[in-house]
Amino acid sequence: MTQQELLLALKDISPPGEPGWWLLAPGYLAILLLVIVVIATFWLWSIHRRVHRMFSAACLELAQIKGSYAHHQDPQRLARELALWLKQVALQAYPERQLEGATGSSWLRFLDSCLGDNSFTRGDGRFFGDAIYQLQASFEADRMLLLTERWLQAVKPRLLQRGRN
Repeated sequence: MTQQELLLALKDISPPGEPGWWLLAPGYLAILLLVIVVIATFWLWSIHRRVHRMFSAACLELAQIKGSYAHHQDPQRLARELALWLKQVALQAYPERQLEGATGSSWLRFLDSCLGDNSFTRGDGRFFGDAIYQLQASFEADRMLLLTERWLQAVKPRLLQRGRN
């Protein structure tokens, strides 16, 4: 071939084609997706934790009261601790009800309204009315603990709702 033929056989350099609509490499896409998943998981976890904070604190405190009772076996001390715990949880769950001064039968009716039965006014929970202030009042500790656990489960939706606000 002659030099002229070789020159005619040359082709111009063609510019590269248009880039695709997605410029990131698959590795970068995987990292980006991982970062999004981690952020979303942390965000959902923080919402869950905030919502369940009041209920979890109430459960933890009740468990501490039960553990303390298992150690000291003093029913009067258990009664005082449970009464205080009931009042604290009720104030958190129902701040609009002005329960600070509720005592006696009005307090028991409130507790029954939360539970949906008469366990406090006519059942084992009568003790939380006026009998708690007597020096030698008798009650069954296990039944009281079960009643307070039932009451906590009954106010759980209210505590969760308050945690969302």
